[in-house]
Amino acid sequence: MDIAPQVYDKKSSYMDGLTTSQPPNATGDSTLDQDSFLRLMTTQLKFQDPFEPMDNQAMVAQLAQFSNVAGISQMNKALTDIASMLGSNRLSDAKEWIGHSVLVPGNFAVANKSGEYAGEFELTEASENLSIDLLNDKGEIVMFAELGSQDAGPVQFNFESKNADDQPLDLGRLKVRVNGGSVSDLATWVPVASVQTSEGNGPPLLVTPIGNVLPSDVLRVG
Repeated sequence: MDIAPQVYDKKSSYMDGLTTSQPPNATGDSTLDQDSFLRLMTTQLKFQDPFEPMDNQAMVAQLAQFSNVAGISQMNKALTDIASMLGSNRLSDAKEWIGHSVLVPGNFAVANKSGEYAGEFELTEASENLSIDLLNDKGEIVMFAELGSQDAGPVQFNFESKNADDQPLDLGRLKVRVNGGSVSDLATWVPVASVQTSEGNGPPLLVTPIGNVLPSDVLRVG
């Protein structure tokens, strides 16, 4: 009895049930690591057209290309970590800031060695009667300045605190209050007293009279 050879049809039942759409209950992330790539390639081989199989050289080339990309990504991360350790994380570099004043965001000002309380802010719109108050911990105004009419833009302020002998007078930490205008980006100058390490091998901390400050938060160094 003759048996007719079985012929595969490209439209045969082995393709039945396959769909290119993702089920609505499918889960997963948007990243593709090397393990995911290998699973994807294995699935592709499993369901490939037997009449047009994937070329071996093309498959190896794809795997090599993915490995190169993954290796470059890991190398970039390692270099970034090294740069961070050699940059702002170095305690020896941060120690050079001791004795200097730094401009940091906030509304508390402290006196420098000359008895000056200074800072700056952005006036978002013109003001007809702008004024600045410095208040102590009791909420009392200890110094103030009437600036009058001011156009929108950056505004700098500087208060000198002196005693009867015209010597610098430290009044402690004072709160900055701006009246008569809409402001943003308020920042004050504070002296750096010392530097200390942070937990978890993080960046060093600049110790100031208003608290510890990260080097990344510093806007300018005076």
